[in-house]
Amino acid sequence: MGDDEMRKAFLRGYEEGLKAAWREIGLLTTRGYSSTELSVMAKSKMAVLYRDVESMAARLADEEVPDLSAGAPEPRGGLGGRGSYLIREPKASRIFDLYRELLAAGARGLCITRTHPDDLRSKHGVPESGFIWLSSTPGRKVKGIAVAAPSDLVDIASAIAEFSGAGGDAVVLLEGVEYMIGQNGFPSFLRFLQKVNEKIVLNGSYLLISANPAAMKEQEYKLLAREMVGEL
Repeated sequence: MGDDEMRKAFLRGYEEGLKAAWREIGLLTTRGYSSTELSVMAKSKMAVLYRDVESMAARLADEEVPDLSAGAPEPRGGLGGRGSYLIREPKASRIFDLYRELLAAGARGLCITRTHPDDLRSKHGVPESGFIWLSSTPGRKVKGIAVAAPSDLVDIASAIAEFSGAGGDAVVLLEGVEYMIGQNGFPSFLRFLQKVNEKIVLNGSYLLISANPAAMKEQEYKLLAREMVGEL
């Protein structure tokens, strides 16, 4: 195995380890443990973690080591593992290319956008998928399209969590970030993003966000990028 293959194998193992940790945390939080109890359990688990590592090493010594590169999805458009990605662009364009590629690869899609979905279909060739149109006239369906006010962060976050949680393997596109920040303020939007990010990671899905740094305060853009797995 060459250096590049070893690096990829390490990163895949690292990703799977993070997923397993978040899944266990999510499971424990549903059982009513307090924050103090969770902290004690986490510290206890860390103290004996070496035993799990030794056990796995013994199993690998007795078994044929699997080919970790077999069946691994090829990165698309600069994307690596699942998680949230910030697409740096003056106007939303490349994000739709990435979205189409992931849908073509079999992912389930949810497109949350300030632009009317009919215009996205004609201009960017966005295929049929779930749509939430960010509009100031929410609470109704428009030709089968869900409509939400940009200030309804709780409802939008719930929709993302429900969609990504319905079997995972989802990609959520978010266009109109500057609009949402303007309607809610940056601190509220950042809290919204952090909550959404947790659900995306737990459910093994993608979140693609288009943002123009020139339309945002420099510090706010940096804080936004810090929450991402990667910036393209």
